[in-house]
Amino acid sequence: MVETITPVVHGGRKKKYWTSVALHALGTTLAAATFGLVLGGIGALLRAPWGRIGAVVVAVVATMYAVREALGLRIPLPERHKQVPQWWRDFFSAPVSSFLYGAGLGVGFFTFLKFGTYVAVAGVAFLSGDPMIGVLICLPFGLTRGLTVVLTARATEPEDAGSLVDILDGWGSTRWPRLVNALALGCVAAAALWTL
Repeated sequence: MVETITPVVHGGRKKKYWTSVALHALGTTLAAATFGLVLGGIGALLRAPWGRIGAVVVAVVATMYAVREALGLRIPLPERHKQVPQWWRDFFSAPVSSFLYGAGLGVGFFTFLKFGTYVAVAGVAFLSGDPMIGVLICLPFGLTRGLTVVLTARATEPEDAGSLVDILDGWGSTRWPRLVNALALGCVAAAALWTL
């Protein structure tokens, strides 16, 4: 998918490329914010945050995924093991497909997830019982995920973006991203326990 949002695909035209980047980031951000809004809204309908029980659930989920990241345990992620539909880029214009790809990635669970951090974040959004908190918690995930395509800004050949994806995948499989995510999850668990 990232190979479709490169300067090469846009004929080297920077304006078209940056328009696609902006639309992609807008799609991921809106989808993540909407997802947070829905999670917080459902939580509100179910009368969350449920006091100590909600805090304990957040702490348990965050700790479980922190252990997964720190020790490499096989704890499954609630994800869909598919990418966004490739036919979108053939059927829609580059700007529209960029936005749709962003919207598909922004929810998070409809495509691949590498780390469990977003699971805990989504849990906090739901258990907050507040749609606006849900938006504020999920929005950064979408924005960050959407802006990763900026890394292709210097791609001058179609293979450059594919190489970049391979490099990022390789780096994402190293110990450091796992430790950073484990630390973030530990902070979420500690914050939840602090509220008890």
